[in-house]
Amino acid sequence: METRLAEAGFNHAELSLAAHAPTDTALAAWTAILDVLEMAVHAAERTLNDPLGPLSAAPQSAVAPLAAERWSPPALTGPVPAEARRRAVALSASQERIASRLEEARMDVARQLQAVSSVPGVGESSGAVYLDVNG
Repeated sequence: METRLAEAGFNHAELSLAAHAPTDTALAAWTAILDVLEMAVHAAERTLNDPLGPLSAAPQSAVAPLAAERWSPPALTGPVPAEARRRAVALSASQERIASRLEEARMDVARQLQAVSSVPGVGESSGAVYLDVNG
């Protein structure tokens, strides 16, 4: 193939760039994807460490919740480049660790909700209450 490209007028430097362009493009794409996924892991860690986040600040500071954007994976062809594999494996381990912690937190909240709902009168609609002040 290199011979055919050289015959078509490409010099050695252009051939070298052509040989590395797909890998560099793939590496750049995978790096961007890993960046986004790492940010999501860090956001989940922050939420687990401080569930109220900015809402736990002083009451006078009004904080609007951020709109969450749904991430959809890009369509990439080919495997993760060798240069990004170590990072991808580490990210996968972090995601598994955070998923486990999130599941534990979910179970804890479910237990708390069960305990609250077992208290009589909690969650029931309140009826009219009359107080006999004369008698």
